[in-house]
Amino acid sequence: MKQQTHAACGILLASMAVHFYQSNLLITLFWAVLWSLSSDFDVYIPTVRHRGITHTLAFALFPGAVVFAIWQSHLYAALASISVILHLIIDSLNPSGVPLWLPLSTKRVRFPVIGGKIRSDNWLANLLIQFAAIGAAIQVILP
Repeated sequence: MKQQTHAACGILLASMAVHFYQSNLLITLFWAVLWSLSSDFDVYIPTVRHRGITHTLAFALFPGAVVFAIWQSHLYAALASISVILHLIIDSLNPSGVPLWLPLSTKRVRFPVIGGKIRSDNWLANLLIQFAAIGAAIQVILP
């Protein structure tokens, strides 16, 4: 999916963290969006295959472990890993899926029912996910 779509999902996670845990809005928003985009840093490294190791459950656990080791924050550690996991879920809608269980298995996982049917360049699907995520974020934040 598009970066804007992943960022919108990060905004949704940040709004939930702020609502339920009264965390700092700007800090939470920054980190949730950053981690939501982090799996796609592989497109900037020519030797790393896109939707490879950065799109695995093992990679999703790594940011949370790093955040916890540095800041001792359960909230931000969970936010980091959940942001990456949400990225994987969104990308599993794509026909190529994600290698969720790598290195244990090379099989690519697609989201059940509709997985594998939405191309990442489908502007309508991206727009719908973005609107749904931002709309839900607004609902969570409003009293």
